Amino acid sequence: MKKGRYAVKALAACLCLSLAVGCSGPDAKKAKFYSKGKALFENGDYVKAALEFRNALQIDPRFVDARYMMGMVEMKKGNLKGAYGNFTKAVEIDPGNLKAQYELGKILLAAREADKAMEKADLILSRDPGNLDGRMLRGAVLVAKKENAAARTLFEELVARGVRNPDAYQLLSVIYQQDGDIKKSEDILRRGVAANPASAQMLVTLAAFLERAGREGEAAEALRKVIALEPNTLGYRFALAGHYLKTGRQGEAGQTLKDILAMDPKDEEKRIQVASFQTSHNQLADAERTLKEGLSLSKESIKLRMALSDLYFVSQRVDAGVSLLKECLTLGKKDKDADLLRAKNALARIFLSRHELDAAAGYADQVLKASPKNVDAQFIKGEIYLLRGDGVNAVSAFRAVVADHPQLASAQVKLAEAHLLNREPNLANEAIQKAAKIEPGSREVQRATARIYAARKELPKATEHLAKLVAAHPHDLELRADLGDLHLAAGDLKKAEAEYAEIKKQAPRLPAGYVKFSGLYLARKEYDKAIAEMEQAVRLNPASERLMTTLVGLYMGRGKYDSAVALCERRIAEKPGDTAALELLAQVHVARKDFPKARQAYDKSLAANPNQWLATNNLAFLMAENAANPVDLDAALRLAEKALAMKPGEATVLDTVGWIYYKKRDAGKSVDYLERAVAAKPDDRVIRYHLGMAYLMAGKNAKAKEHLSRAVSGGTAFSGREEAEKTLARL
Repeated sequence: MKKGRYAVKALAACLCLSLAVGCSGPDAKKAKFYSKGKALFENGDYVKAALEFRNALQIDPRFVDARYMMGMVEMKKGNLKGAYGNFTKAVEIDPGNLKAQYELGKILLAAREADKAMEKADLILSRDPGNLDGRMLRGAVLVAKKENAAARTLFEELVARGVRNPDAYQLLSVIYQQDGDIKKSEDILRRGVAANPASAQMLVTLAAFLERAGREGEAAEALRKVIALEPNTLGYRFALAGHYLKTGRQGEAGQTLKDILAMDPKDEEKRIQVASFQTSHNQLADAERTLKEGLSLSKESIKLRMALSDLYFVSQRVDAGVSLLKECLTLGKKDKDADLLRAKNALARIFLSRHELDAAAGYADQVLKASPKNVDAQFIKGEIYLLRGDGVNAVSAFRAVVADHPQLASAQVKLAEAHLLNREPNLANEAIQKAAKIEPGSREVQRATARIYAARKELPKATEHLAKLVAAHPHDLELRADLGDLHLAAGDLKKAEAEYAEIKKQAPRLPAGYVKFSGLYLARKEYDKAIAEMEQAVRLNPASERLMTTLVGLYMGRGKYDSAVALCERRIAEKPGDTAALELLAQVHVARKDFPKARQAYDKSLAANPNQWLATNNLAFLMAENAANPVDLDAALRLAEKALAMKPGEATVLDTVGWIYYKKRDAGKSVDYLERAVAAKPDDRVIRYHLGMAYLMAGKNAKAKEHLSRAVSGGTAFSGREEAEKTLARL
């Protein structure tokens, strides 16, 4: 008997042990991850939920419920591509997972694949004829295909059976609207609200209907009910504020925004969202006040400073925006702080837009030192290489980006541009084809495709491609300009003129059409007409530095110095510290050999902003060229060395320093600086001329002859060409 009792106990112990092992095994672990993920999902914490579902899938890649929930997470994040991939895997594992089939149908319908969506509805209903999701999907597809009679019958049957799904009421209301029965449409919506009193979705739809009908008070009341249902969903509060603004009730809109801020005055995200709303409705002063109030409560906030800097950039207060971003750099506690890295990337992007490439690269390098795989900084470095004409490093930079982010279409486009710069059109084509697979409808991908055709000398293909795009998007002026530019490059001026004329016709108050016509007239050598078109462009956008610079160049090209001076002085009168206008004015005076006035303009520009390396360098060169004695040359050298300290390695500045030493009869130092300048910019004829003269002074006639010969080869005019030719003849 004892042996029997011991045997039973031993068997029980083994059973308990096996249960214990089973409970801590893979199935239990994946179930635990899944349950935790579901709870997080239901609480709206989609990021953490995704981590739990991924953990479950690492244990069992065929865990269909976790795969389905990963799809739902991606849906909540708005990533339809990611959702589609997960739902597709779910139905591959279990074709009978009707919930995943339904979600796939919804995505296909959103992608305007109505027939494929209907296939999903049919599949669901073939397995479960009474499945509500399947019937709802079928009805939605019928509405999309404008088969209203069949859709109406289906939804009326569902509503009559007591189905409370808000989508049924909303789609039935849409059908009645399309059929012109507005009263019935409203009645269905109100029945939907009654059937779903806790549905914010139904009330929002009713509010939109009432707003379209001009029943402003009722629409506002419906939105207030939505807010009462979901007080923490800010989107509904912004919808109410937007409704008030549309209907001219600014005071109530302002109060609605104040109510959002009052929920938690120190909540930076809420405050930034309010400021963003105000900015989007052109309430820039209110947005600035909102952000500054936040900074008074959170004095060291980097996020608020970055939001305020964005506002300054939008309102053309670039210097104020840059100052704020630089403040952010003093507040970050660690070099790897995410907000600090964003501030540095923002500064890099601003300097990149100004073509201040060294400054941009400096900030991007700081980010990459702290975070080597930071995609924004890698992208910026690639763009810097593109602007510098460094195709090899541009390819390397964008390859690094696409290696870590293969689905980033914009990086594939830039990689294609880098290959074009490297004269690798076939590799460029490979990159753009990858971009097209990622985002087949992307406008930028399509534009880049045309550029690649053109680079491969396939002009008919490029023209055909752009012509199709313009036909599909006739009001896209950039596409039309691309097509006109392609015709211009091919020498078909009439077709170019037709596209540019259409730009003018569609947007007579924008400078773009006039700028394009100016280029067209230049191609025809009709210079006065080119100037007239550019003058109109400047009248339409007098604040544009680029347009002013272009017009001054046109004036100078035709010897119209008085007109160029008048344009610059007009701009300076409106904006006395405008360094761009002052520098242009100086260049005009140099061209007409009025050196005292040129120096006066440079002095004013540097007084407004002493940290301009180019203006400092240009003034130094001007002083050296007009130096009356060694004291003047010493003053010019001090200024040139200041420019070099601001811009080390810049060929133009090295040339100025070297040329000043030439004038000071210091051949050794002159050759040293000018050799460095030539190394940095080997195709610059002026620098070659200067180096040739320095070698001659140093007694190195063979080298002098080599560089002077390279300077005068070809027919390009440059300052000093005549002296270079005479010196070369003597050698």
